[in-house]
Amino acid sequence: MATTPLEAARCNGARPVRETGTVIREVQAWHLPPQAPGLPASLPKEIAAVAVEPAGPQWAEHRERFALCLVADGGLGWHGPVSEVVLQVIRDDHAAGLIGHDVAEHRRLPYRRTTGRHRSGPHARQAASAIELACWDLASAAAGRSVVDLLGGQVRSRVPAYASALGLDPAHLDAAEAAAWVAAAGFWGQKWPLTKQLILAGPRAVAQVLGRLREAAGEGPFMVDGLGHCHLDDALRLLPVLADIGVHWAEELVPASSWGWQRLRSVHIGVPLAAGEHAVDEAEQARLLTGGQVDVWQVDVGWGGGLARALHTVETAADLGIPVFPHGAHLDAALALAALCCRDKIPAVEYHLTVEPLRQQIHHQPLTAEGGWLPARTSPGLAGRLLTVGDDPVWSVGR
Repeated sequence: MATTPLEAARCNGARPVRETGTVIREVQAWHLPPQAPGLPASLPKEIAAVAVEPAGPQWAEHRERFALCLVADGGLGWHGPVSEVVLQVIRDDHAAGLIGHDVAEHRRLPYRRTTGRHRSGPHARQAASAIELACWDLASAAAGRSVVDLLGGQVRSRVPAYASALGLDPAHLDAAEAAAWVAAAGFWGQKWPLTKQLILAGPRAVAQVLGRLREAAGEGPFMVDGLGHCHLDDALRLLPVLADIGVHWAEELVPASSWGWQRLRSVHIGVPLAAGEHAVDEAEQARLLTGGQVDVWQVDVGWGGGLARALHTVETAADLGIPVFPHGAHLDAALALAALCCRDKIPAVEYHLTVEPLRQQIHHQPLTAEGGWLPARTSPGLAGRLLTVGDDPVWSVGR
């Protein structure tokens, strides 16, 4: 039977466990199983019929996955999956400085000792986010209270989910049936991809394909994601088409940090533009929000600095009249963020129809969207214990 990190720590002479122990004694990395290839077996037939197989183990970050574990006298704090590159940043720049940090004193976290020079960019920010989320998980477990309670208290017990259909083929003959299924399933809305093939086919093809999906989706919000596939001239040609269809927002037609984004903002076609998940650095987040660069804010809690930073951007967006729809890549954290806010601030969170069931396979208590809703967690922990591989950590610092 596999030993847990806490049991292993006890065997190594750790002090007796206390209910209130919130000081980090050890930082560990544990292997997680790779993301399973293929599609989830649980997909409804209407979705499976038009689904495109996920990248899965073809991506290095899906083949080699790890969990960060913070060990304290009062319990464990988990976060995962973490890529090998991000885990190395944590070990090299952060692990030693985490020893002795009290996770109950959250405001002290940015001031602990670190090494190295890199504090910005995707890998550095993902490392900082992973640490912050693991700290909340540990603080919650040690206190015996939910993370939402520690952050001020639950505003709502469940949160609407919008269905991300980015793993579906919008041009498939049966795609309209999938759109109708999403609407009938109770999701807040649905988001479909602008694939490379569809963009190259031209505005008329886009109007035909997306118009058919828009009709099948009924009265619920209908969104599109350019996935960075558009050139600026493509995006300018497509905006009037998307406006005619009645798109609720268009996401990442071009990068939000580019000159092309400024050009799109100047056109004023009437299609709200969404961005934020790739704005990982604080200065970029502030620029997009306060500079009038976005109509919809899509914060990613696991990329942009963690829960406290995400909550700050939500409050800033609310002051500016910008609705927030958290990116679904770190669903447990996104759900906690949404449970802290009213529906005017966060109307819904993203739920990826084909990928999220695969992401949830590493959790002892996987999240599922029932009737288009996600239940807010009321028990201690954020991610909770993850399904690690092996009896010993990959590495540990401390003790």
